[in-house]
Amino acid sequence: MERVSVGALGEERLEKVRQGVRRERDAESGRPLSVAIMGQAGVGKSSLLNALFGTRLPVGDGKTGTCEPRCISVPGNSGHMLTFWDMPGMGESLAADPGYHAMYRDRLVESDVVIWALHADSASTGADARCLRALLAGADRQTRAELLAKLTVVLTKADTLTPPPWIFDMRGSHGAFLPSPALADRLSARAARFERAFLEPWADLLGAATYTTGEFAIGDDRLSFDGHAVRYRGHFSAEVCEAYRAAHPEHAEVFSRLRDDHRVLPCSALFRYNLVRLMAGVVNKLGPAAVFRFQRLLGDVTELARVPVEAMREYGNFLVWDGVRGVKAFDLARFPF
Repeated sequence: MERVSVGALGEERLEKVRQGVRRERDAESGRPLSVAIMGQAGVGKSSLLNALFGTRLPVGDGKTGTCEPRCISVPGNSGHMLTFWDMPGMGESLAADPGYHAMYRDRLVESDVVIWALHADSASTGADARCLRALLAGADRQTRAELLAKLTVVLTKADTLTPPPWIFDMRGSHGAFLPSPALADRLSARAARFERAFLEPWADLLGAATYTTGEFAIGDDRLSFDGHAVRYRGHFSAEVCEAYRAAHPEHAEVFSRLRDDHRVLPCSALFRYNLVRLMAGVVNKLGPAAVFRFQRLLGDVTELARVPVEAMREYGNFLVWDGVRGVKAFDLARFPF
């Protein structure tokens, strides 16, 4: 197609182009965002979706069981519709039963977002890794690459890892949970172990991409770029990220965002821990069309991390840091709310 400059269009034709783009954007933004979440029973899939999108999906033992993926449409934070694929029965039966593979794979391929939830306190990585292999085994190379490109892996229920303690950074009537340094190291080690078992075996199909300002220019066989995006071919591991950051510190933020594509992220729906980072990582993976839909339902993303002090008191005993007064608040009775 021949490229036409804006100046050659004329104001009338240019306005028609603008109107066409706006119509396409508005039509796309009105479509539901499709989210599929995978994981073993009990890892907190519905709780995570409720915390991220403000939905009220049923959680716990009261959920109705089903043998097939089930489509659920609900309004999100802003009233915008979300379509969730409830993917039950994932476990040893999925890895062993080829009849489920195509059914699950089709739902994942057509979804805008795919979240694979792993329990942060699990000692085994084998079951989920076998399920992923089973799902990808029957697909062609392009389909496998497309599915892996939209996959975000999280470690759920990070709040179950204690001790060391969690820290509650209190700011007035609300605050945010943070792991203590020792606990952060434990979570990081677990995330690295799951990344090695879950993503590293697919390195030849993996890729990472992020936006750029157009000033990025590095000659590298695995990197490609244009005025809008930077792409990496392969597994953008922590070691790869550090090597690029050391060689090209001026592009450290770009490499950090590429790293987020393959980072296994510990999170907690209860503590609302790392939900902002998870949302940012998901947005980075979305194509331009899906981004229109996603922006409509985000609202104020900073609210994802805020926990009321009154709710925090019911969760357990924590080290509380008064972020306004700059003191440790060991005795909450000293601080009336």
